[in-house]
Amino acid sequence: MTKEKVYPTFWRFATYFTGFWILYGCYILIQDVVIKDHFDSQPLYLIGGMAIMFARSVQEYKRAKRHEEEVSEK
Repeated sequence: MTKEKVYPTFWRFATYFTGFWILYGCYILIQDVVIKDHFDSQPLYLIGGMAIMFARSVQEYKRAKRHEEEVSEK
């Protein structure tokens, strides 16, 4: 079995990073609709794409954390 490096801190950072962009996309969407009274679909693409990346980074973080715990037990 080969040893593979896992980086749970990277995946935690990726989770926070994508979470920030989701919140920013929501802010821009609300600003466009409420303040400017103009709808633009670009924030929806940002929110959707980052939501997919957020789900994937959470999944990878959990996998990396589990792998790190298994290695430390051995």
